[in-house]
Amino acid sequence: MLKPLSKKLNTIFITTIMLIITLIMMILSRNYIRMEQTNEALFFQRMVTQMMYQLKDSSQSLVSIVNSYHEYKHSLFCHIEDTSGRMVYQTESGFPTDAGTLLDQFRIQAGQEQTFLLTDGNQPATDQSGIFAFRGKESDEYLGVLATIALPDNTAYHLSIIYRQQSLFALLTKQAFLYLSLWLLSLMAVTVLSHLLIRTALKPTEVMLKSQKDFIASASHELKSPLAIILANAEKLEQLQIDDIDFKKSVKILDSECMRMSKLVRDMLLLASSDAKSWTLCKNIIDIDTLLISLYETYEPICISKKICLHLEIRETSYPKLCADGERLFQILTIYMDNAIHHSAGNQLIEVKTAVAARHITFFVADHGTGISEDDKPYIFNRFYCADKSRTDKSNFGLGLSIADELAKMMHGKAGCQDTVGGGATFFVTLPLK
Repeated sequence: MLKPLSKKLNTIFITTIMLIITLIMMILSRNYIRMEQTNEALFFQRMVTQMMYQLKDSSQSLVSIVNSYHEYKHSLFCHIEDTSGRMVYQTESGFPTDAGTLLDQFRIQAGQEQTFLLTDGNQPATDQSGIFAFRGKESDEYLGVLATIALPDNTAYHLSIIYRQQSLFALLTKQAFLYLSLWLLSLMAVTVLSHLLIRTALKPTEVMLKSQKDFIASASHELKSPLAIILANAEKLEQLQIDDIDFKKSVKILDSECMRMSKLVRDMLLLASSDAKSWTLCKNIIDIDTLLISLYETYEPICISKKICLHLEIRETSYPKLCADGERLFQILTIYMDNAIHHSAGNQLIEVKTAVAARHITFFVADHGTGISEDDKPYIFNRFYCADKSRTDKSNFGLGLSIADELAKMMHGKAGCQDTVGGGATFFVTLPLK
């Protein structure tokens, strides 16, 4: 009984903790990406500053200095032109966006920045813009700097320096293994911790339930003997030739109450056996026609006496082979029949029918009685649940449907209930065909 609850609690606990851990990892990933992008910008800034010093102070040519940064050729692009706009030199571009489109985007963004100088009075001046970001044609991201270099011979050049930033995918890939490993380790740790905590928390309840089940089983066994004695003596009292009306009435009540208690003890013993997993199945090939006819013949006299119409619907074609415990299946159907008769008034109809699918067969017992309210439907298969809240019906202990549900599960089937068309309730049991 606690296993479904334990599974639900474990699922909720693990899911909640892992969602929190996942959220934390997402925040860490975002911070890592921002840090890497900041570091890239700083690295690019230092590279440009170093290049500017070399270009301004070195005796080497512009081309040789630019080419000295060949180790960054996959992420760096330089375009040099003189003050008249004529291209002097351009490095090779291995970027997704072609060089022409890249320079156009660069110039548009550089024009918006307006942070560089071309001249200082009548003399060329050396200056550079701040770093600005822009996108290429393929949504690839770049950092750019526009610089003006004044050489000692009073010549000046404009440098367009472009650095390709690492893509979001590339940044995440670097840390993917680490984050995935941490997530999996967290999942393992949380799963183990969850099982330990919930097992410890539910242990007192489990012990209490086990004691309760053991008590019910023991009490039911102990009640069988005195009940048998009371029933035997009640039968002897019925055989006595006593004409006193009160005496006969008392004996009849005694017999009725003993039978009611006997049924309760029997049901409790069945459920105790289910809890102890001591129920056994005797599987064999069931002749479904014979089973249904036996059910009909068993309840036909009862229905006639209560003026209830009982209708049995049997397929014209033969039924497939069903390997199950025939006695247990018959027990389920008798529980459904007792329930249907109890909730049917005179001249109402009870139908017994079947539905065959490729992999399973379903048995239906439909009544046209009062039906089951929507509030009661989720609980009707619970133990000791009774839709009659006033408990005026003393013959119903709320165990029959729970027994039917346990028996169906034992045979890997499913017990259920649905509304009958026109009013009433239809109980069914679905069993797999093998």
